[in-house]
Amino acid sequence: MRILVDHRERPARVPELLAREPDVQLVDAVLSCGDYAFGTRIGIERKTAEDFARSLVDGRLFPQMGAMRRRYMRPLLLLEGLSGPRDVAGVAWPALRGALMSVAVAFGVPVVHSTGPEETAALIAGIGRQLHRQFSLGYVRAGYRPKGWRRCALFILQGLPGIGPRRAAALLTELGSVHAVVSADVAALAQVTGVGLRLARGIRRAVESEAGPSTPT
Repeated sequence: MRILVDHRERPARVPELLAREPDVQLVDAVLSCGDYAFGTRIGIERKTAEDFARSLVDGRLFPQMGAMRRRYMRPLLLLEGLSGPRDVAGVAWPALRGALMSVAVAFGVPVVHSTGPEETAALIAGIGRQLHRQFSLGYVRAGYRPKGWRRCALFILQGLPGIGPRRAAALLTELGSVHAVVSADVAALAQVTGVGLRLARGIRRAVESEAGPSTPT
């Protein structure tokens, strides 16, 4: 099980604990957002209670959540050591609670709580194992089922790596159809507004991949 860990997270105790798991392979990385990642499928931002409070005060929290939402298929905020209701680092509990609601509702980023580094490491490893089991069976998006040609097309395109609503709309508008998108080469995809070369290569890899034996994530 391969887990990317941001280099700034290395001094924390969690990577040391994760490395003790026999099925975990930690890979040092420079992540644009988040502290731990399983490719672009799941990104995890780990915050202690104090860091969560400070990030709310200095304005880092919501931009981080927006970046997580754009970058990962399933972003997650893992909040360590926040046992409320209580004030933290001079921030009143109502403000902390409001921020938690904004993260979950406005940004659509689930919040998972842990009591400390040991539980955090166990949760991250458990998420990886669930991810492997789920993708070995195939991932099915639950909930919303669009109606109409354009909405269906946009829904399909948002299943591509790194493609959210705006990029899906740009792909559909500039290339004309889902078939045209999945048939386009890297150069054509990279010319679409907001896509660029890195995402274009990721799209081509996704549509060209062939099914093979199941391997750990």
